[in-house]
Amino acid sequence: MRKKLLLGIALICMCVLSVLATFQHYQFTRDPHYVTSAKCASCHTLQHAAWQQTLHPKMFHPVQQDSDILGGFSKPDPSVTFKKSDIQFVVGNKWEQVYVHMVDGEYYPLTAKWMVMQKKWVPFKVHDWKETPMTKKCNGCHVTGFEPATGKFSEFGIGCEACHGPGSRHAGHQWQQHWDGCALCHPTDKIKRKDIVRTVAPSVCGQCHTRGQNGASGSIPAGSFDFPVNNAPSADFTQHYQQKTLKNDAEKKFWWGYGISKDRHQEYADWNNSKHAKALSNLQENDAQRGANCSKGARDDQCMSCHSADFHLAKAGEKPTLESARYGVTCVACHEPHGLDNQAHDELSNKCGGCHLSNFASRAGENAQRPHSPCPSGKVGCADCHMPRTVKTGGFFSLRSHAFRIVPPQASQQEEIPNSCQNGGCHKDKPLVWAIREFDKHYPRVAEKLLKASKN
Repeated sequence: MRKKLLLGIALICMCVLSVLATFQHYQFTRDPHYVTSAKCASCHTLQHAAWQQTLHPKMFHPVQQDSDILGGFSKPDPSVTFKKSDIQFVVGNKWEQVYVHMVDGEYYPLTAKWMVMQKKWVPFKVHDWKETPMTKKCNGCHVTGFEPATGKFSEFGIGCEACHGPGSRHAGHQWQQHWDGCALCHPTDKIKRKDIVRTVAPSVCGQCHTRGQNGASGSIPAGSFDFPVNNAPSADFTQHYQQKTLKNDAEKKFWWGYGISKDRHQEYADWNNSKHAKALSNLQENDAQRGANCSKGARDDQCMSCHSADFHLAKAGEKPTLESARYGVTCVACHEPHGLDNQAHDELSNKCGGCHLSNFASRAGENAQRPHSPCPSGKVGCADCHMPRTVKTGGFFSLRSHAFRIVPPQASQQEEIPNSCQNGGCHKDKPLVWAIREFDKHYPRVAEKLLKASKN
């Protein structure tokens, strides 16, 4: 009897193992699919916990508790023509909140939004809310796993797979690696590692941090969505995307005439026109001059570490060469994508110093004796001058430019762009004529050069 019982248990175990193995094999034969960030959390606990504290998961989510809604409903406001109970979904939570409800199976914005920092209501899409279906206008960048043919998605907010691609194969390989049954046929040291996207490519962030409309993709005509579609995070989305640029912005709604962004979601466009984007290509094109300035042994360590994000962030022993490196100073060179550094964007001067330390101490040429900045070093950082707040969100110019260019006060005189001296709070109380005079005093003839360069 006992032998029969043990034999029965063994047979049941074999059946269970067979079912599990069959299921896993089926998972690997399927096309990669989305598994949601909750699945990632089981192995990547630290990254998942840090990500939850960032803005990404809060970009679009269902109302789960009353505190999700930051808008003030304690007293009537003529802009608010809906009740708090009408709000089913929320977009954003730092600068402003857009409130959403469903009509006939589509997500639509309600007709007032809450300015979080200014603590006030403003009208929003009052007359054209029906022309703003979020499936066409927003969801591709506010959800994860968006399917343009159906409008469905796997997860609210910007989850792990928005940057790393579908995670089913990766999750399956992890299961395979840690389940002893798999090891009978699949040695763990031969498990494929290229099962998700791991890249420092700017396209990962750029696919959402830019403005434009989709290009034609399969049966989907161009101009159907206000975001890229059917695009892998590591692919160059610009090949099939109609970006908004200074040249096609006749009304100057999105761009200042100075050549940098004035509206949000354009960080990639600014960066793409910056010296950071061209850092590697300039190094490669000027290899002869680079050789004159860098000794052979120091080339990779000293030059590449500042000119190439894929070199700087690669593990020891996996560093690319000058010829094989692909990217300049991309987004992740400054922004830890999971939020692990927990550092506010205004506190990034130490990251700038890693490559620009020599600029902090002195200036070249005839002004070598002058300090780099006339302002006290403890009160301003690199971003205050080189990443001025020229981008409007939340009802005021609250976001920094990613063009990495100083905006002299003279530019404000030519058009109403906020300048580097007055937009950070340091000299906001001073008149523009004062700022122009003081800038010229400390940086003689520099403003003229900056204005001329902005037109090229």
